[in-house]
Amino acid sequence: MKKNVLTLAVAGAVAASAQAQMYVDSDNTGEVLIYPFYSADNGNQTYIHVVNTTGQWKAAKVRIMEPENSYEVRDFNLYLSPFDHFAFTIKLDESGAGKLQTGDTSCTVPAIPEGGIEFTNALFADETNGSLERTLNGYVEIIEMGQFAGAATTDPGYLWDHNGTGTPRDCPGVVSLWAQGGDWFQDRAGTTTGNYAFLGTTGQLATWQGGGLYGMGIIVNPEAGAAVGYDAVAVDDFVNPERAGASLHYYPGNTDPSLEGNANTVDTTTIFSEGGAETYTLGSTLDAFSAMLMVDTVSNDYVLDDAFAGKTDWIVTFPTKRLYVEDDGTTNTRADLPFYEEWDGNESCDPYRIQVWDREENTPVFVPGEPPFSPYTDPEVYDAEICYEANVLTFTQRGEDAQSPILGAEPSASGARIQTVVETPYQNGWARLNFNWSALTGTTYDYTAHYMNATGATSGATTLVGLPTVGFSVIRFGNNSLSGGTVLANYAAAHEHKTSRLTSDA
Repeated sequence: MKKNVLTLAVAGAVAASAQAQMYVDSDNTGEVLIYPFYSADNGNQTYIHVVNTTGQWKAAKVRIMEPENSYEVRDFNLYLSPFDHFAFTIKLDESGAGKLQTGDTSCTVPAIPEGGIEFTNALFADETNGSLERTLNGYVEIIEMGQFAGAATTDPGYLWDHNGTGTPRDCPGVVSLWAQGGDWFQDRAGTTTGNYAFLGTTGQLATWQGGGLYGMGIIVNPEAGAAVGYDAVAVDDFVNPERAGASLHYYPGNTDPSLEGNANTVDTTTIFSEGGAETYTLGSTLDAFSAMLMVDTVSNDYVLDDAFAGKTDWIVTFPTKRLYVEDDGTTNTRADLPFYEEWDGNESCDPYRIQVWDREENTPVFVPGEPPFSPYTDPEVYDAEICYEANVLTFTQRGEDAQSPILGAEPSASGARIQTVVETPYQNGWARLNFNWSALTGTTYDYTAHYMNATGATSGATTLVGLPTVGFSVIRFGNNSLSGGTVLANYAAAHEHKTSRLTSDA
């Protein structure tokens, strides 16, 4: 067995020179951006930013995903001119749903109304939790779809290029390219009316020149006077640059592109292993993306110090999970690897273990006052379940109420479902989640999961252990001693999770 500790950002450092193998870019730019969490819950607002650092005219898909099973609550096409910056806000709508609003002038299709566009529960309204409140939390994907000519007045990119006043030349013209009779609408495959699973390729560059996008998210609670920011996870070489005319530029009404990819995306990934880069072939884009994010443990700090009113939340998001746990229509409830359980309209659970330490290496040990009944499982180190796509782990001291400090995971109905409470006897320390099935001693599960089979370029047949995971911790401090106790100040910071990878060669 080979075990290596690293952050996902480090993985890209060695792989940056690789071609036609996707990798997490340590420079934080890429073709795919994953924003692990947004919140419009409990007074929160989330600001999502994306920047085109290149001289290319680009199209990108923006996908807003709810947290329980990653159903889209809104998607739209975004058109970025060279060096463009686009920002939008996710907030609470008066309907009780989340809502997207922007004052940015960059072109989108459809055009975002001045008052914004509320999120929809159309894809999950008939499930156990079908309420609009489910849209208040979630995560965001942005996937680059293509690059277009824009220098000439007849080029598509010329329409969304910014003129001397700092606004695009003709956003309605971009919309008309997708309207019936428009050039991109006419590019659709076949002639069937209403066939919207098609690509708009007119004016697209013949050679794929993707990458150079970066993103950041900021979760703000104005009433609490607190905010926390994080960087989006950036993945490069998602699309095979050797494919002439490669395109992901789908019709706006289609939820594609997704992390499943298409014929133009790669099925190999480069990840960090034992101080070097190893390239793995998985057989599909989806499996390659999951393998790239596969970790067997997640570690980070927690702070609950009474003196500083410390609060801690962790975000644990599985961005590819829905594509593995969809019900296959049989009586077998097992999901496709690496996940364990199919989505049943209510949940899809995976076992894990969590253990806490204080800052002096102490970890709880059960010392019974009387002999316990058999079989006995240590109550301080236990096998739990994590059941959703985006999850909030709220750390608390024993006996205290578990209220999410800034991420708004409680007490709303949607938040209560995605929140897991982690009780600890220590005010401060660190914790580790373990997804390695063999480490889940005492488990009642009847078969193994949390692994994928791959072929390494140098290692041959290999098993990758764990779950594809992104996320971060949020630690908040409070200070009510300012101005004699009349002013309350809150401070928050986000920290990327620290992870390990576990592989075994056949």
